[in-house]
Amino acid sequence: MKKNSIPKLELVFLLLLTGMCPQAHATDDGRNASPQKTYAVDLTLGSATVLTFTEAVTSQTGVLFSYESALSQMPLGDVSVHETAAPLEHILEKVFKGRGFRYKVVDRIVVLTYDTDSARSQLVLVTGRVKDGSGMPLVGASVVVKDTMRGVSAGAEGNYRIFADPDATLVFSYIGYADREERIGTRSAIDVVLEEYEAVLEDVVVVGYGTQSRRTVTAAISKFDGHLLEGIPVNSVGDALKGRVPGVRVATTDATPGADPKFLIRGGSSINQSNDPIVLVDGVVREMAGLNPNDIESVSFLKDAAAAGIYGSRASNGVILITTKKGSKHLGPRIVFEGQWAWASPATKFDLMNARDYILTVRPALMEGYCGGMDPASVLGGEQSAGTGNTAKSLWTTRYLRPDEPVPAGYQWVEDPVNPGRIIVFEDNDQQSQWFGDACWQNYYVGIDGGGDNIQYAASAGYTDDSGIGITTGYSRFTFHGNTTFQVTRRLRASTIFDYSQIEQQTFESAPLSLRNSVIRGLSVPNTHRDWYGEEAGEELAGTPALGTNNTTIPAAYYAYYYHNAGSTIKRSTATINLDWEVFDGLRLVGQFTNYNRHTRSYFYVEDNPTTGSNIRPMKEGFSETNRMDFQAYADYKGTFGNGHRLGAVAGYEYMLDKLNSFDVRVQGAVSDKLPVLDAGTSNIANYPKSTRTRECLISYFGRVNYDYGGRYLLAATMRIDGSSKFAAGHRWGYFPAASAGWVVSKEGFWPQNSAVSMLKARVSYGLTGNNGIGLYDTYGSYNSLYTYNGNATTTTNTMPNNGLIWEKTLQFNAGIDLGLLDNRITLALDYYNKETRDLLFDVSLPNTTGYNSVSTNLGRVRFYGTELSLSSVNIDRKGFSWRTDFTYSYNMNRVLELPDNGNPRNRINGISVGDGSQFGGIAEGERMGRIFGYVAERIIETQEEADAARYDTQSRGYRRSDQRQIAGRKDIGDYEWKDRPGSTRMDGRQIINAEDQFLLGYALPHSTGGIGNTFRYRNWTLNVYMDYALGHSVRNDMQMRYFQSTMGNCNYNLVNEVKKCWSQPGDDTRYARFTANDTDWGNRNYGRTSDIFVEKADYLCLRDVSLSWSLPKAWLRKLHISDVTLTVSGNTLCYWTAVHGVSPEAATTGGLYTASSTYDTGFSPYPPTRKVLFTAKLTF
Repeated sequence: MKKNSIPKLELVFLLLLTGMCPQAHATDDGRNASPQKTYAVDLTLGSATVLTFTEAVTSQTGVLFSYESALSQMPLGDVSVHETAAPLEHILEKVFKGRGFRYKVVDRIVVLTYDTDSARSQLVLVTGRVKDGSGMPLVGASVVVKDTMRGVSAGAEGNYRIFADPDATLVFSYIGYADREERIGTRSAIDVVLEEYEAVLEDVVVVGYGTQSRRTVTAAISKFDGHLLEGIPVNSVGDALKGRVPGVRVATTDATPGADPKFLIRGGSSINQSNDPIVLVDGVVREMAGLNPNDIESVSFLKDAAAAGIYGSRASNGVILITTKKGSKHLGPRIVFEGQWAWASPATKFDLMNARDYILTVRPALMEGYCGGMDPASVLGGEQSAGTGNTAKSLWTTRYLRPDEPVPAGYQWVEDPVNPGRIIVFEDNDQQSQWFGDACWQNYYVGIDGGGDNIQYAASAGYTDDSGIGITTGYSRFTFHGNTTFQVTRRLRASTIFDYSQIEQQTFESAPLSLRNSVIRGLSVPNTHRDWYGEEAGEELAGTPALGTNNTTIPAAYYAYYYHNAGSTIKRSTATINLDWEVFDGLRLVGQFTNYNRHTRSYFYVEDNPTTGSNIRPMKEGFSETNRMDFQAYADYKGTFGNGHRLGAVAGYEYMLDKLNSFDVRVQGAVSDKLPVLDAGTSNIANYPKSTRTRECLISYFGRVNYDYGGRYLLAATMRIDGSSKFAAGHRWGYFPAASAGWVVSKEGFWPQNSAVSMLKARVSYGLTGNNGIGLYDTYGSYNSLYTYNGNATTTTNTMPNNGLIWEKTLQFNAGIDLGLLDNRITLALDYYNKETRDLLFDVSLPNTTGYNSVSTNLGRVRFYGTELSLSSVNIDRKGFSWRTDFTYSYNMNRVLELPDNGNPRNRINGISVGDGSQFGGIAEGERMGRIFGYVAERIIETQEEADAARYDTQSRGYRRSDQRQIAGRKDIGDYEWKDRPGSTRMDGRQIINAEDQFLLGYALPHSTGGIGNTFRYRNWTLNVYMDYALGHSVRNDMQMRYFQSTMGNCNYNLVNEVKKCWSQPGDDTRYARFTANDTDWGNRNYGRTSDIFVEKADYLCLRDVSLSWSLPKAWLRKLHISDVTLTVSGNTLCYWTAVHGVSPEAATTGGLYTASSTYDTGFSPYPPTRKVLFTAKLTF
């Protein structure tokens, strides 16, 4: 026999002892080769197993391997060996070390064994079976250890065997089926049932008083998974949902830390009443504020009557159901810690002039301006923002540099543009960077969850600190959440939920100043302003901040110094107990009691300052408490009968009682800033103190029936009966029915079995919902006691009662399809809806003889309609790499159908009458809400002839530089010629420009919103890029316009750099008319009216979220007993692409979203959106 053909006795003994069957795989058996001491191996294997590795080595070296067949599929992960001359033991050690393998090299044969005892501390053997919903084995199903390349395929009976770490998670997948994840924990056997995509289509959704499989849903419901909220750096849950949910408009009208955005679901339902949807957290009505995004399991949006109708009188504006996280069975204690650290900055800013450019722009304009009839030299040399007569005690820093005087420290200089050769020195104090600058944001979260057969638990604590990009706008939030479920008996389950949050915040609104008189006008202070008085100003002023132009223009330093002591503390707590008794298979009785409390303490104290006056020191202490008790009891039945008939039914009762108590005490007259307490005040501020004590009750009966035949034909019906204490006897009860149907066409026998269109479901619904968002006293009337007579207290009527008031009711129709393409790699949902609200609540004017101004009554109808689309696609799904895209689009439109009869054409309210008898503006039948009207610039006048021939303008001061006179109505070269409205009033037969000559310029709300996100995963890396958008709305940006006016006394208002683009000579290609010193008072009001120049198109695309995450390899963490470590670098609200200047393009509204407001309105919040760049570390134990 040939040499080396007979194994040695040692090898024979080992083979007999271990009972192994030799397995050799080689291209050349190597028996003719002579023994080698070193080998050349060059291979790279992804997701290698023992079999693939040994075959590769044998093919390159001729070395044979012998091992049990059970070891052939054991994972080795990614293997890379590049050796040119290495001992065999070195190669084997490099691959097998630390994996529990033992090997012995006998001649040219390697005997592999697996030391179970050695490996047990690291890996466990998990076995099981993978099946589909009918119990059939899924042969070839993939079983992979999450975040690794190690995995196996299920065998002929769906069986699998895999070695993995007890802390690892197994991912089960199969083409056409939804992935499923199972944490191993203490289990050694895990059987899994995978569901087809068409059966899980977003899995299970939370509906009113229960859950429902997406497969059987016939209503318009969108679900947002809570895990997508984790790690997004927001203070409010709503800020993380922009554009992500079709049919849901999320707009930030106030970006101050802690302020909640506005939600508008399918346009709302009303004209004058609230359009806010109701928010329920674990079944209880409350605010989103105070919720920690990491505690949320899912958010469901109920958008049509079939979905939301079970909430009846509160459902016309849609319903948002938030479910918090619970524990899981068979999950050992899992601890999650997350830390986030961010740098924050304003995402939008005005492009304001620096001090140098301001001086170079304003002084020439003053030289040729009207200057209120004064000699321009008196203004140029006076104590003004661009004047040269300022001293150390002046508000402004500009002055001439004295002969032989060096430029003072901290000052800059410029040559006087109107007096060449003279040097003006000045400080450049940027107000905008003082009001809004960089800040730090940090967030910490720790959670624990787990459970077994009899108890599941989840608890967490979180802390967020936001120093605020705006001065005195700090925000902090502490949250605690606990959710525990006990299996008391086999059929009785009890669960408790406790939620607590405490928010400490400062806001501009906390102080006794309107937003206009603080930050809006504060931004208008030119950079030449003096922030702080120096020693040369005298002992009384030294070290104090300088006031603004007047008492209603507050600079940043002044505000921070005197108005910083203001804010609020808000504490919320929720305690819930739920009992769930399964009477018999299919029937459950559920009872739940919840107590919700919100305590708010608000305060301010203004230190002694020149604005309020000597020894005034206004201060406030306010407190309010809302207590809500809610009891729910319902029966839930699910049963199957006959051949494929399924029936579900829910019937129940709910009682909700709200109690509100509040007081607000305000005093003044304290003698020292060292006593910021009410006791120190010597008198009450007018109309204070005041207090409130109210109660509101809602009693409801509800029911729902679902029918499903063979998974093809679906029917559902709901009914809600609500009784509200807001309405008088005879009108308290409202009845709100709804019904829906669905047809799963793809389950019909005639449907072709192919992957092109793998799922098709059609849905339709119709129903009635209500809106009880009226005031507590609109029905019963109210009194007030604000006035005194002869020193005696009085009681006077305030609101006229109307016992006939009834609910606003909304009829809703919805039709939609759910579609799956290419084995559901592409899923699509498309809906059309039409809503008509009747019995709208309006205030009808009354004659003076009644003693009331108006009375609320039910008159009017409005319609909301639109379409919405959601599209998800798995573009690439290969081993180790995937790419997923999610896209949403929503189109919403409205029309006013009927208004109270007032004698005007189309019953127009708050409109403008035109000379020919027509009207426009306001609200009218047949028109869309939220319309913005203003003047339209026809052209810029370029010659004296054009100026002489220009239309008479009722707002123009008529100043001309040529004669330096003001003659009302005339124009000058460089002014706008405004467009004339046909039919408007004429003067002496000539066209004139007055309030009648306004045109539709835009709308307050967009007609289209949505978002697009892409998620890329490569091994342990994940990249997510998400953008949201809005189209079709405009912003009336009067803040930007006022930066062209140069108003405020003798031109003491800041300017933007766009002013440099103003017209200056014939032929200039610009949209801006000439710049005039104090255009509103001395000029021709080119920039003193709402016009198409500053009603800006607010279409935007926002780069909302970008994140790059890396999960550390499991092998690195095993010895530290850490299950997972994920490091993330991300950004939030990084950039807007928009035509809007200075403010957020998301919304410029106050009150309701359909109220188009100016950015200069008293209640408008100019707080810019916050851009964050952050680092996140998340550890799971």
